[in-house]
Amino acid sequence: MKRSLLLTLLIVSASWGITLAEINDKPASRQKNFLIWQFLHQDINSSQANDAFYQVEYVNERFLFDYASKTNEAEIKYTVNCMKEPACNLPLIPEDDCLMLGLTPAKAAALKNEERETIATRLNNKFGNTQWLRTMNQDSFYTALDNLKNETTLFRLAGPNYRYEHFNHTLTPEVLIALSALDSFATIVHLTVSEPKMGQLQLSLSDLTGGRFDPQTHFFLAMNSIKYGKLGIALDHLKEAKSRFYAPIDKDKALFWLYQITKDQEYLKELSQSLDINMYVLYARELLNLPTENYFTSLPTTDRTDSVKGIDPFEWRSFSNEIMNSKPETISNLIDRSDGNESMAIQGYVLERTYEPYIHNFTMAYDQYMTNISNDKKALLYALMRQETRFIPGLISRSFALGLMQIMPFNVDTISKVHPLKPTTYFDMLKPELSIAYAISHLKHLEDRLYNPTLIAYGYNAGLGSTKRLLTEGGRFLPGTYEPFLSMELMGNDENREYGKRVLANYVIYKKILGEEVKITSLFDNLVQPSQSDYFRAQALKFPH
Repeated sequence: MKRSLLLTLLIVSASWGITLAEINDKPASRQKNFLIWQFLHQDINSSQANDAFYQVEYVNERFLFDYASKTNEAEIKYTVNCMKEPACNLPLIPEDDCLMLGLTPAKAAALKNEERETIATRLNNKFGNTQWLRTMNQDSFYTALDNLKNETTLFRLAGPNYRYEHFNHTLTPEVLIALSALDSFATIVHLTVSEPKMGQLQLSLSDLTGGRFDPQTHFFLAMNSIKYGKLGIALDHLKEAKSRFYAPIDKDKALFWLYQITKDQEYLKELSQSLDINMYVLYARELLNLPTENYFTSLPTTDRTDSVKGIDPFEWRSFSNEIMNSKPETISNLIDRSDGNESMAIQGYVLERTYEPYIHNFTMAYDQYMTNISNDKKALLYALMRQETRFIPGLISRSFALGLMQIMPFNVDTISKVHPLKPTTYFDMLKPELSIAYAISHLKHLEDRLYNPTLIAYGYNAGLGSTKRLLTEGGRFLPGTYEPFLSMELMGNDENREYGKRVLANYVIYKKILGEEVKITSLFDNLVQPSQSDYFRAQALKFPH
């Protein structure tokens, strides 16, 4: 047997130690879901699968498909088989409920007009709105007022290529005003302005003035208007967004862009006084030559060994609930219970939650597991760790990313094939030493292709393939008056967009703590220099088609 296959089997078989008793004993939670997910991949019978599955909190498609492969329940197998039916089979499905389960816009797009009409007539909104099927048969979209709601349902459900092929055109003022009155207008804006190919529809949106939308929609409209040189319109949207944003980083980004457009120093001064530590505030303080000091880097701890370490995911779940429900008079007890050399991360987390937004936790727990690496690599690791988990080792995400550095199980399997440290179960990845070691290995893979900490953060969060597409499609991160900022704001993946901003700010602070101060403006400049920021575009410049 090949060594790599043997190692994979060792990890999988070791994770097959989950029992129903363990599952039954745990409270409903994502941690328990992770136990059940592993259990469903073991050699279990249908009865055991049933007992485990019906304890899942928030069933998703992955759980349903895994469960269907183990259970004998006819209804579950029927449901999953219907969901997996290919487009060519849809008109042949005799049962209406099965047809609805298998129907998606992507599949419907592969059908003929008469097939879509027949299906729409059969289902007749029996299981939910299917009028978008008939809408697919129209010759044009967003050209008249009489079917905008169904057209927008299709706009939302269809993929980016379909939207580009059928919706990317100039709108009349009447249609634009009518769309802006729909409840789903925020989705229209987001899906349009974040897709580089949708230039004609973007141009129409860039003329939209007034309105009272949610603040993020105003902000996206502002970014879109800036892209097309409509600075006055953008300014109005930004002022509206700033007045209605709640989160500090959102208020700060509105101030940042108000300054970018007007160059009014008052906006820059107001931004520099924010209590948050983010890329916008660091930028303002750098331009004004002001220090950032509202953070702590270490804590006095004791040698006690019974303090909360946060490695056991269920212990951490219970302790974090106590933190969330604590009052000023009870928080000192939680600080005392996390007062140990191995619990600095937990104590830092409690203190930050207690005193936010006034002071921020930039401690350097687990430093003993970062020997023989450069300060730059250490700064990047801490920047990622702070954003991923706030230094809590026992975290398991909804997608089952594990530990301090949130390593996905499939990455654990891949890295373990070549790494000298071998986990015996996936729960071993909650140990700081393994999580950090595997993250260092994963970062080597990313740093071979990505050279800017923001891009590395994108790659760590969404994958190298996604980041490559981001850089090579759509003309993003190129020199321009408002770059790289516009590209950073108009990314379609909300989580990845905000993740990159946060990691960049963390990286700048940790570089300063480690004695290698770096200017955030220089990191921004690097982002718009393809030959310096990433391998993909550097190679394209060397070998143009």
